[in-house]
Amino acid sequence: MATAAPSAAPRDVHPARIALALCIGVLCWWAGQHLPFLPNARPDAACRLLFVTGFTTSCWLLAAMPIAATSLLPLGLLPLLGVQSTAEMTRGYGDPILWLFGGGFVLAQAVERCGLHRRLALRVVGALGPYPGRLVLGFFLAATCVSMWINNTAVALLLLPIGSVLVQRTQALGSLSPRAQANFGAGILCAIAYGASIGGIGSPIGTAPNAIFFAAHEPLVQQGARPVSFLLWVLAFAPFALLLATAASFAITRFALPLPRARLQHGDELLEEARQLSAWSKAEVRTAALFGLAVLAWMTRGDLQLGSGQVLHGWAHWLVPAGERDRYILDGSVAVLVAILAFLIPAGTPDGRRLCDWETARTMPFDLLLLLGGGIAMADAFGPTGVSAAFGELMRPLIGAVHPALLLFVLVVTITMLSEIASNTAVATLLLPILRDGAIAANIDPLVLMLPAVVAASFGFMLPIATPPNTIVFSSRQLSFGQMARAGIVVDLLAAALIVPVLWWWALPILGVDPQQLGGKR
Repeated sequence: MATAAPSAAPRDVHPARIALALCIGVLCWWAGQHLPFLPNARPDAACRLLFVTGFTTSCWLLAAMPIAATSLLPLGLLPLLGVQSTAEMTRGYGDPILWLFGGGFVLAQAVERCGLHRRLALRVVGALGPYPGRLVLGFFLAATCVSMWINNTAVALLLLPIGSVLVQRTQALGSLSPRAQANFGAGILCAIAYGASIGGIGSPIGTAPNAIFFAAHEPLVQQGARPVSFLLWVLAFAPFALLLATAASFAITRFALPLPRARLQHGDELLEEARQLSAWSKAEVRTAALFGLAVLAWMTRGDLQLGSGQVLHGWAHWLVPAGERDRYILDGSVAVLVAILAFLIPAGTPDGRRLCDWETARTMPFDLLLLLGGGIAMADAFGPTGVSAAFGELMRPLIGAVHPALLLFVLVVTITMLSEIASNTAVATLLLPILRDGAIAANIDPLVLMLPAVVAASFGFMLPIATPPNTIVFSSRQLSFGQMARAGIVVDLLAAALIVPVLWWWALPILGVDPQQLGGKR
């Protein structure tokens, strides 16, 4: 009897790439042995953490194995190597932000189910015209402007269905060549993710690192330091956010993901579809109202610092005692409650269906939730092992030894690289106190180090784990790791090159800070 031929290896497992990722991890282990860890750090554990971080990140970047399997590597390896216990690691995989994603995905599915995303996408085409470059710029600026005032995760969740349906329509019409279509789809999704992160820089409430900055700076204000008001922050960084979004759109569509400048083929058909849109259905109205409710709840949950000691209390202030709100009521709680409402509210159709059902929700990309959990779990290990402190110590000898503009650039690039493999919130939480205390020890204004650091923490554009908006758009599966990395490194370098002159000649002077202090001038 003939034996059956052995089945081919799964296409999503690549032994050669796994071996290469393993070599990169070993190289990170070796490099860690030469980092200046603090005396109270755990150098052996830190080196093992760098090995797991390098190995895991390389597997993600090289697509060496399924995303879910790669994302579980930290949970399996870090306890085995004695870096952190399994109980400590699982906290990352159950982080509240995962529930924000879960609830947000259900809400996005409700938007898609009723067709609201198609209506909004065609409105965008009608306003900007059927030109690929203009559409990418439009999504960039829309995400940037909205995310200055709304949580960047919510912005990505809002715009993703709109961008996705636009990409699907152009593909169905055959408006672009296959290569240009792939670049267009990736460009639209990158514009949503990057614009949401960039816009968060522009206001104190735009992104979590900004809030962490104000928390780290508050003790100095209580000791008599000059406060950074809401208005001054917007004046200092909102123009930079708009400048970076515009420049990033140009760089992506010209170099990283080149697009034709000509009008889309069959573009008139898209414009005609936009003109012939029917009246809003009950399902669209109710879904839009539910999404608006979620955005409003996210915007008004926390307290808003208005400067001069004035505080505008959010709705959470009236539900939970002071000091406990950030433990009990988080954006993830809002997302879950809104998702529950989506399961309960009728869509207003004859078949009696709801805005969302479990058959739809079960298609949620759970492997990408694991991806985010793995990134958070690794980031949580950076502090106890001393890795974050070591990166901070690398900056100390440079103060007064090099030109201050060069030092600002090195600081921005270093933190940008770190934020690629750790969440921007984790980077800000771990490094801002280090930089604050290091600046005080060096007898310079802490703002001269803290401000570049908090801005650079939002510069992670290469990897899906770098920021929540990156993870959200990657969940659409309409762009690859390679496309995101190629576009992301261009935007990372562009952001680092632009922020230094903006800080030097605009932002720091507006905030009353002299960057020349980094040159040793006191």
